[in-house]
Amino acid sequence: MLKASFAVYMLCALMGSANAATASDELILKFMEVSNVRATLDGMRANADNALKNNMLHSLGYQQLNDKQKKIAEEAGDKAVKIQQENLSYDAIVKLILPLYRRTFTQEELQAAIKFYSSPEGKSINQKMPLLANDSMKLTAEVNQKVIPQYQKIALEAAERIKQSK
Repeated sequence: MLKASFAVYMLCALMGSANAATASDELILKFMEVSNVRATLDGMRANADNALKNNMLHSLGYQQLNDKQKKIAEEAGDKAVKIQQENLSYDAIVKLILPLYRRTFTQEELQAAIKFYSSPEGKSINQKMPLLANDSMKLTAEVNQKVIPQYQKIALEAAERIKQSK
């Protein structure tokens, strides 16, 4: 009896998940609109751009460079940021994540999320998310500024030890 009940339960569970409608691109885009994804991504990308350029300048020893060398380092940082911006534009990200949303969410789940994000509480959360993302990216950049020199030191020490072990 227990085995039969379990088999019926599993069959119902499988049928339920099989009947869940795959989310349409139109609904995914609507969800992204009401959940303020663009503003959140824009804020994150601005911070990522700054972090990339700062990390590039730091890795080039910017503080110890002369003016001519600093200009070259700044140009390299700007080129890296341009590549990042081209590859992380909103449209490029949307193309990348649409399949993820399709695989992850059902039509019904996105409809419920859209309903929530259209409510006063959801709108309030939406307004705060870019600030949270911005603060999170700043925190990440601060941590990176502390740990990247340590990583570089480890790499240099390892390279020297490898060189000496020949």
